[in-house]
Amino acid sequence: MKLVPVLNLALLQKRLLASPGRFLLIPFSWLYAAGVSVRNRLYAIGVFKARSLPCRVISVGNIVVGGTGKTPAVITIAKHLQKEGKRVAILLRGYKRHAREKMTIVSDGKKVCASPAEGGDEAHMMARHLSDIPIIADKCRYLAGQIAFERFNVDVLLLDDGFQHRQLARDIDILTVPATHPFGNPKGLLPVGTLREPPSALQRADLILLTHTDIPNVSLEAKEAVKQLAPSALILESVHQPTHLYPLASEDSERNINVHTDIKALKGKRLLAVCGIGNPDAFVATLMRCYPENVELLAFPDHHVYTEADRRQIHAAFQTSAADLIVTTQKDEQKLVGLFGSVGEPKVTDAGEDVENPLPSAFVLAISLVITENSEQFTDVLLSSH
Repeated sequence: MKLVPVLNLALLQKRLLASPGRFLLIPFSWLYAAGVSVRNRLYAIGVFKARSLPCRVISVGNIVVGGTGKTPAVITIAKHLQKEGKRVAILLRGYKRHAREKMTIVSDGKKVCASPAEGGDEAHMMARHLSDIPIIADKCRYLAGQIAFERFNVDVLLLDDGFQHRQLARDIDILTVPATHPFGNPKGLLPVGTLREPPSALQRADLILLTHTDIPNVSLEAKEAVKQLAPSALILESVHQPTHLYPLASEDSERNINVHTDIKALKGKRLLAVCGIGNPDAFVATLMRCYPENVELLAFPDHHVYTEADRRQIHAAFQTSAADLIVTTQKDEQKLVGLFGSVGEPKVTDAGEDVENPLPSAFVLAISLVITENSEQFTDVLLSSH
């Protein structure tokens, strides 16, 4: 098996941050650090006060920008609480969403009520893969929480990407920390590095989920480093387990979600991995666990909106790599569907003309975050009073 990057635009972004010119941003990083410190101090001494809701609130967040495995963690936690008999709703900001209303009900628990553009990538993905769980996107999570409590009579609110959103009081703070780069890649606070807060912020966490712990030595080092910073937090290891494949197709999306193909179908195949996520290398590592012959990566920036030029680039990469299949993520699924149409069928333009080179065989890789140790403690933290 081998990895041959075709064109990794996300990697180019990281290289820019690692270049000598990055140091010109250091003064801005100092200003950012000062602002974060003052804000956290004002919450600590009670000048800024968080507002409470009449139900349990669990926050799931991170201190590193993108690629920590937060969204799969939210989905796993939501399903886990459901199994425990809890009525759950998810609140999120809806990053890069475009909607006239400040608040968007992405799902009422029965059906998806908003597009990816209206609700945001993660919200729409969650809505398509979670049943009986309302999902609301709003910058003000307190107001969204009020609506969720009053309209849907929920027991637990899951606050997605909520670690820095301190205006809403929470019972439990959960952090997802990637074992491969727990303190940023590159290290340093924004905009010099990818840290939203200094590593010392881990002390506020009740539970820390180490994600992508497939590499034993890396996992052990990360766990020790995190433990030193947050000695009172429960630290659990987790992996992103590939569960199945389903076809990338648009005409009946719900049906295609339920058309499961065993991941053994990837064994011995030449794959082109296409994604626009925060940590594309983690996606490749997950694919490599399915024993393909080789994986070539075409990575775009996180939350990328695909264009016609991207379609041509993907098709060219598919031909150049002599790949058997294109595999993408659940986060990218709907944006690629809009670009290509159904698998194996030509994309038709607004003018009614067929686009040359339709999308080859393409599949979405479904994954699940799996706690690899002390799952009983995980349940206890989720359900305990704090």
